[in-house]
Amino acid sequence: MHDGITFEQMGKRAVVLCTEPFEVTARNIARMLGQPDYPFVILQHPLGSLTPDEIKERAAVACEQAIDILTG
Repeated sequence: MHDGITFEQMGKRAVVLCTEPFEVTARNIARMLGQPDYPFVILQHPLGSLTPDEIKERAAVACEQAIDILTG
């Protein structure tokens, strides 16, 4: 979260990816950095044990959310 917000403050577009168990922490970090409404992609957890096909499915969902964030 910190890196994404820092990039945005430098004028660089960024998308932060976060899995569900870390959503509250990500929101708290964004709030602490003065960006309480900072948008980010939330993915189902876990990622590490997925098959390549499952990763592709999650990536497709993340890509749609990322495009919305970057163009919205």
